[in-house]
Amino acid sequence: MKNDNLKNLIKAAMPITDALKYAIEIKDLNGDRVYANSSFNDMRKRGSREFVVDENDIYLDDVKVGCISVYHDMSEITRLKMEISRLNKKLRKVERRYTFADIIGRDVELLKVVQTAKIAAATPATIMLRGESGTGKELFANAIHGASKRRTEKFLKINCNSIPEELLESELFGYKDGSFTGSRRGGKVGLFKEADGGTLFLDEIGDISLKMQVKLLRVLQEKEIMPIGATKPEFVDVRIICATNKPLEKMIRKGEFREDLYYRLNVFPIVIPPLRERKTDIGIIVMHIIEKYNEFYERHVSRIDEDALELLYEEDWPGNVRELENVISRALINSREDNDVLSRSDIEFALKGMNVKTEPSRIMYHTDIPDNLNTAINMFESFCIREAIDKCGGDKNKAANILGVPIRTLYYKCRKLGL
Repeated sequence: MKNDNLKNLIKAAMPITDALKYAIEIKDLNGDRVYANSSFNDMRKRGSREFVVDENDIYLDDVKVGCISVYHDMSEITRLKMEISRLNKKLRKVERRYTFADIIGRDVELLKVVQTAKIAAATPATIMLRGESGTGKELFANAIHGASKRRTEKFLKINCNSIPEELLESELFGYKDGSFTGSRRGGKVGLFKEADGGTLFLDEIGDISLKMQVKLLRVLQEKEIMPIGATKPEFVDVRIICATNKPLEKMIRKGEFREDLYYRLNVFPIVIPPLRERKTDIGIIVMHIIEKYNEFYERHVSRIDEDALELLYEEDWPGNVRELENVISRALINSREDNDVLSRSDIEFALKGMNVKTEPSRIMYHTDIPDNLNTAINMFESFCIREAIDKCGGDKNKAANILGVPIRTLYYKCRKLGL
């Protein structure tokens, strides 16, 4: 048996000629040194140096005649650990990240926003992204991190509205072992600590409670966190990018959002324009979406009819680019496999599931029956979700309760249906 990773050997007690013979033979298979007993004793006295030792018995005719110990100097293990850490950082440099090149559009106002974001990326400033749902706030956050000095470190994100308030604190700040009933053994590292040295993206920041706002303010002011059950704070170095579509200024006047936290978060505000204000970009965005999903849906579409494009220009796109992406995805699914052009009829089919807010009777009473069951289900789900969200004044937590689904399921449905 050959062990190419063998380092050093300590031979068995003397006089055992066979054991010595084995030790010498094993040395020829890449062992660096064979130590006699006296050398082993000397090795044990080498001050603070540590070794990892593995010992195996030697038997001759079923009689134990000695043993061989293989050891590794701990300094070598420490060196390898540092090398792995260095390679992990290098790997993160080449990992696929969204960049500013992934922000599709030629609209003048959009290009101004992109330029502003590039300037912000070069600074350590806290950034607040403002914009309607589906405008690409998370994409901007990714691009900013990828262009910053922290790009080789972690980029973590959390949707503050998708996690119940009682769990959000432990997600952000972590907790110590035994800090509460049901806590994980050994505790949990929160996102702030996990993102140390990198960037943390706080989406839907306008939905956090006043209690959580106080804790977040402390992180921004003191650069330290207090995990649940901890007795002393822990320092963290994290860049914060937050996003919201809520009117924070009105919320401040109503006492729903802390003014001091607002100023800490709003150091570098960036407002992303909605799709309806840059409709000239629809054509280029559509082609990007087609290229993105052609392989996934096993299609070979290379262009879209002008008549079909006109239909898209007529829409207001309340769900913005995300809604447009869903429409084009449906159109691709509906198109024939051998088609190379998205037609007007493909787009008309895809838009049927998007107009449910203004035409609920068509879904509820089937005056215009969809072409397949999946489309009918999507149309009905869209109608029910829109009605629930409108009824709750935009509060998705309450809407999820009315619909009887977890908040994460509601967010998944909204993304899927372009709501």
